[in-house]
Amino acid sequence: MADARDIVVRLHEAIGRRDADAAACLFHPQARFRNYLDEGEVIGRNDVRAFYRKLFETLAPNIDLISVRTLADGRVQAELQVSVHDRSGRLWSDSRVTATYAIRDGLVESVDLGPDRPA
Repeated sequence: MADARDIVVRLHEAIGRRDADAAACLFHPQARFRNYLDEGEVIGRNDVRAFYRKLFETLAPNIDLISVRTLADGRVQAELQVSVHDRSGRLWSDSRVTATYAIRDGLVESVDLGPDRPA
């Protein structure tokens, strides 16, 4: 089984390639996380795939993985530099965020985003 940190790195590689299918395959079938594009929740791989497809179709995110570390409770925390452009190239936001991933059975089960840098 892959190391939890490796799963997060592979996920960000898939996101960087704009590969929604590859990203979805790295999520647990019962994955849940807040839908940051629309209200509600993303639940399960089909929703994950649809979430990433919509993200890549409507925005042009550049997500640079700055650092990845395993927390004491087994979750993985990544520091990200995220710049988001609309499809015409106009910058919407550019910020540093943390993403905390819960991993179950070698797959991402949940993602929590926050504006703060890792502690």
